[in-house]
Formats: sequence, structure tokens, C-alpha cells
Amino acid sequence: MLLTTILIGIAAGFISGMVKIGWEAILPPRSQARDETNPPQQLLQQMGVPRRITHAYVYYSKDQKVHYVALILHFSFSIFFAVLFALTYKTLPIVGLWQGSLYGIIIWVAFHIILMPLLKTVPSPVKQPFPEHFSEFFGHIVWSWTIYLVVVALLGQ
Repeated sequence: MLLTTILIGIAAGFISGMVKIGWEAILPPRSQARDETNPPQQLLQQMGVPRRITHAYVYYSKDQKVHYVALILHFSFSIFFAVLFALTYKTLPIVGLWQGSLYGIIIWVAFHIILMPLLKTVPSPVKQPFPEHFSEFFGHIVWSWTIYLVVVALLGQ
């Protein structure tokens, strides 16, 4: 059962990661200038990973750059927190409050309001523009709601 729950979390992480990317395509959280080095890339650079790696890309469909290192980090984050949700939800269903929305809000606060500003990965919350807060806040709700839906559907609860 543990392995099944982990596999369900991995599936939820992949699906919710795609949902979050789609959300950000519709409501980009950062200006193009601020997204030249996005938060995952910036965090890696703060950890000593050179720019040539953090900004590495492959071409898709002839002329579309896909920054795969940032995508690996994006999906790793999503999978980790989806697996954590799946494992926690079985024993502590309150984690699924508001169909998982509270989980997303807590993660948004933890990372975008507290941790990343403290690490200087992103500006302080008062210096972040409203569209960034709007997109990230609701994007995390949609992301965590997707995790909830996948976990509940596949765990059969």
C-alpha cells in the first residue's frame, strides 16, 4: 500500500506540475525581465550551479527553447509535495481541507512569502507586484487542488 500511495503521489505531482505550468502560461507571475532568470534557476545559482547549467535548454519544434533544468526542479518540487500530500492524506485527512486548497496556500506562504524572500531568491513580498501574488496564490490553489483530485480518485476515498 505504501508503494501504491507513493506512485499515486508521483502521478499527482506530474499532473499538477503540468497544470501549474498551464496556469502560469495564462497568468504569468513575473514580467519577462524578471523571468529571465526564474526562481528555480536563481535558487540553483545561489547554491553554486553555474548559469550555463541553470539556463541550459533544448529546442522543441525547431525554435522553441525548453529550459529543462528549471523544468526538472519544477517537477521535482511538485512530485515531492504531491507524494507528501498522498502519504499524509491517508493518516491525516485534514491535510485535504477545502479539497486540498489549504495545502497549496500553506506551501505558497512558506515558499513565496517566507523562504524564497529570506534567501533573496525573489524580492520581499512587499516588493513583489500584485500580479505575481495573484498568479502564485491562485496557481498554488489550482496546483494543490489537482493533487487532491488525483490522490482521492486513485486512492479511492
